[in-house]
Amino acid sequence: MSTTSPRTRAQRGRSAAVLTAGLLTALLSIGGAFPAQARPDPGLSLSSTTVTPGGTITLTASGFPEGGSLDFAIDDTLPLTTYPVTGSAVKADNSGQYKGTARIPDSLSTGEHSISVTNDDDNTVTNASAGITVVAQPASSVAPTTQSLSDYLKNGVTATFTGFTPGATVAFGISTPGTGDQAGPVAVADATGTVTLHYIPELGTNYANEGTYNLTASTEAGAIQAAPLSFTVTADSAAPAPVASPATPVKRAATFTG
Repeated sequence: MSTTSPRTRAQRGRSAAVLTAGLLTALLSIGGAFPAQARPDPGLSLSSTTVTPGGTITLTASGFPEGGSLDFAIDDTLPLTTYPVTGSAVKADNSGQYKGTARIPDSLSTGEHSISVTNDDDNTVTNASAGITVVAQPASSVAPTTQSLSDYLKNGVTATFTGFTPGATVAFGISTPGTGDQAGPVAVADATGTVTLHYIPELGTNYANEGTYNLTASTEAGAIQAAPLSFTVTADSAAPAPVASPATPVKRAATFTG
């Protein structure tokens, strides 16, 4: 009977290392190098493919060179400004992606359009595109359009918006030329696509004074934006000054002394 002494753990580790090194050398010698990860084809996705002039959408570009600058355009001719969701540069990140928001120009006509994204760093053009449908803005009206401050504080205004998709959740906002938007309540469009807002300002806020106010209504994601509207609040009429009664003539001769 023959016997063999067991190999130590260190000896086994050295043997495994030698075997691994040998296999790697063999792979490299026969062209078996590990393949590089292929970058996916460039792509562009939109948070909504139906928008109105003035609507806001989120764009996600993918498959672009790492760190590459990106240019967005509508119909390949109209530059489209985007704002990064994270960071401050319109560039692809380490994974080749970029996410930003954009406002559709007010001048864009209704109908079919395309949004494209292009990277032309290092003399290599990489691009992708996605289609959008631009629809008319929902109509809007407000009553009264002008009223005194005391009436406004007591009764507020009523705004009506028509042309939303039935069942859509609609968010409201109010602003002045000197203040930012204040988010208001939300409502659900009825079976005719109509939503109504009755707004009474809260005392002590920036929206409980004389001036001109803008009201907005849009889908929560902002893609569908109603036509803008405004109303004006004027100062209360001053109370008329009291009028003195006419003087009563004295029917006697005047006398003087001195």
